[in-house]
Amino acid sequence: MRQRKITTLIQYLLLTTVLASSLLASACSAESSNTPILSNQNTAAEIYELGLAYFEGESVPKDDDKAFELFQKAAKQNYAPAQHHIGIMYYEGIGVDKDYRKAFEWVQQAANQGYSKAQFNLGVMYHEGITVEKDDLKTFKWLQRSANQGDADAQHHIGVMYHEGIGMEQDYKKAMQWYTKAADQGLDVAQLNIGNLYEHGYGVPQDYDKAFGWYKKAADQGNQEASNRIGRLVMNGKIDDKNIVIYSTQETGLTLGDIERMSQ
Repeated sequence: MRQRKITTLIQYLLLTTVLASSLLASACSAESSNTPILSNQNTAAEIYELGLAYFEGESVPKDDDKAFELFQKAAKQNYAPAQHHIGIMYYEGIGVDKDYRKAFEWVQQAANQGYSKAQFNLGVMYHEGITVEKDDLKTFKWLQRSANQGDADAQHHIGVMYHEGIGMEQDYKKAMQWYTKAADQGLDVAQLNIGNLYEHGYGVPQDYDKAFGWYKKAADQGNQEASNRIGRLVMNGKIDDKNIVIYSTQETGLTLGDIERMSQ
């Protein structure tokens, strides 16, 4: 992969926003209404969960204003997930006017408390130069803190930094180590990048079969680029398997044998 840009905050939000599964008992419905109510005994976590319900429209009508209000209540109790979500809302302009400076401040508060998702996003903000000067060292610092807590996206992006030599000396072996941590958690783009290392022999002996194996893991999750790479391996004669499935974004599958028969 020859991509220098790390995944943006909005992509991360789309991929990792947590859905509120249910309202806690203390935020139950009144007999004459389905609208949850709060009591003075609600914890910050319960208030945050209710905010998520309004944010996602789960069990209650979607209401960004109400969600923001509840996140603020939880954030006042120094609850890191709420602080982080306020930062996301300011970044995207959801329920509030878009304000990158406030987004950075709220994400930073959550990151300083050790919240891994916020640490990841703070690293992205330093990489992109969002309200701050671009800083590869700080990018790596915050990504590493998140990655050390097991965040697959952060692990993958550290791999990208080593792969591309962003803010450090290029090191394919370290890139492989970090990609593998993320790939083992099922992150398709990390699986794709491992396949790329094997296909080209970057930091590992060139091995088309292993490249295919990793590309297939990613393709099985719907990664179209991985499917394209498999097709390229076959068409270039690097692997030979008539039963390989060619995937498409339309979720249709044709084997190479099917394609050959159709062309006859």
